[in-house]
Amino acid sequence: MKSLSKRTSPILKFLLLFNFLIGGLQAQELVTSDRFLIKIIDRAISFQDLSYQLRNLRALECIYPDALVVAYFEKDFLKLLEKFVTEFPKKDEEVAAYLHQNTEILKKLRFFFKMLRYSEDQTKKMSNSLEGLIKEGSRANNCQKAILHKDSLKTNFKSLIEMELYLRSRYGGQLRDQNRKFDFIRSSIDLFVESLDKQFPHEYYW
Repeated sequence: MKSLSKRTSPILKFLLLFNFLIGGLQAQELVTSDRFLIKIIDRAISFQDLSYQLRNLRALECIYPDALVVAYFEKDFLKLLEKFVTEFPKKDEEVAAYLHQNTEILKKLRFFFKMLRYSEDQTKKMSNSLEGLIKEGSRANNCQKAILHKDSLKTNFKSLIEMELYLRSRYGGQLRDQNRKFDFIRSSIDLFVESLDKQFPHEYYW
């Protein structure tokens, strides 16, 4: 398993992502800044990505109380992630120390985004009918409206749903047999995640 102590070059340490809003013919000034936290294969995961996935996980739990993704990472993960996001330092020079103080949540986030990346690479995609059911369920249960974009689901929430669908297609049958509890498949998912962690390289932006 990759070491948490792996470092990136000083050039990347304080790398910022910039989001611009364009209005009319004139580009607006910088409106938000973001920070890379971890790189999975060739994709950098930012603080904003964590915020989006916290929102998405809450919505998933609201729509599907028996979601396998939430069951695997456990509900405490949502509380830890909320605390991690809420207390994230505003000053860049304080970020490195904060990350080193939160290595356990970083490890879980590493596992989460590697699973997300793997499921995105699979061929199964969400059908229009399922997307419609999820939208109805979101509205009926008064779940996170932020996962909706006009008449469709936001792309990053779709990715989370596809991750849930992948886990259900791979392990759901074992749970249906004799109405087994989630712990029956936990060790199998652990092996799967360990395999992904070895297969997909990563590095932290301390």
